Amino acid sequence: MAEEKIDDILKEYDEGAKTALICEDNQDAQKTISAGLRELKYAVDIAPNADEAFDKLKFNHYDVVVISESFAGSTPDNNEFLSHVQKMPMSARRTTFFALFGKNFTTMDNMQAFEKSVHVVVNQSDLANSRAILKKAIAANDQFYKVYRESMAKIGKM
Repeated sequence: MAEEKIDDILKEYDEGAKTALICEDNQDAQKTISAGLRELKYAVDIAPNADEAFDKLKFNHYDVVVISESFAGSTPDNNEFLSHVQKMPMSARRTTFFALFGKNFTTMDNMQAFEKSVHVVVNQSDLANSRAILKKAIAANDQFYKVYRESMAKIGKM
């Protein structure tokens, strides 16, 4: 029985598997977002605090990172983890999709996303639709960067 559980966990993290990190304090929001990402075939990690989020991001590659504007007790203007993400080198940011959830965003507003240096912003009131929103935004991002990623892979940089 225990061996079956370990096999299931390892299968979830097979090479080439898509991975996601959720940085959200609210457990109901965590459950909703993680369920949606799992439906989209992502293996999901949840960071319980900012220190673990930094460690997880440092030691793992994530295809998707979902951040709450109030993660780890921060305010929308003073989010230490978001600030770290915004300062990451562009080469690293192009391989990870960043979504920012908060109460003052207009869902999928490209200018707000640009201002916050993320790929998509989502209003908390749209949490129930997060799977569909993330699916659409991730697909658009993948299409946008498709030629770039193929070119980088061809020259061995990705």
